[in-house]
Amino acid sequence: FEVLKHILNGQHQFASDGLLLMIVGGLGVSLRAIPLRIWEWLVHQSTMTISVKDDDAAFEWVKQWFLEQKFTARIRRVDLDTKLVRQKPNLVPAQGHHYFWYYGRPFRAEFYRSENTKGWSARRIEYLTFRTIGRQQSFLKKFVAEIVQCHEKILALNSALYIRDDDYWSRVQA
Repeated sequence: FEVLKHILNGQHQFASDGLLLMIVGGLGVSLRAIPLRIWEWLVHQSTMTISVKDDDAAFEWVKQWFLEQKFTARIRRVDLDTKLVRQKPNLVPAQGHHYFWYYGRPFRAEFYRSENTKGWSARRIEYLTFRTIGRQQSFLKKFVAEIVQCHEKILALNSALYIRDDDYWSRVQA
């Protein structure tokens, strides 16, 4: 205890300066995080987000909606997708952040795809998150309604007739 008493009284110069340097350094590291936390709080308070996971039917609907949008032609990072209703290769936005305007508001779409599979499944997890400025859910509801409307229009265009022939069904080509 005698050594600690000398350090705290300033009688052991090397140790007291080291302790002071450690305190000032720790305080500096803590204060450096404050602007980032303030920014995150401001973004959280002034924006809305909506997410869609790949195990939801709406995930494919959103991809279809992207194909109908003019700004999609300007996206430079794309994936090839043949699972959509159209059954032909389509270029859809790839993993990462994509920015666009929708009814005068800036949107950021984040496409995420896990690199590893989970557990026994060979399937990777994917999800889409949209973020925009504002706090009114009515705007997001309008956005979702347009996606649903686009999906319903595509379903109406891709209706098919199936006929039963003995033990199997076949699709009549239009």
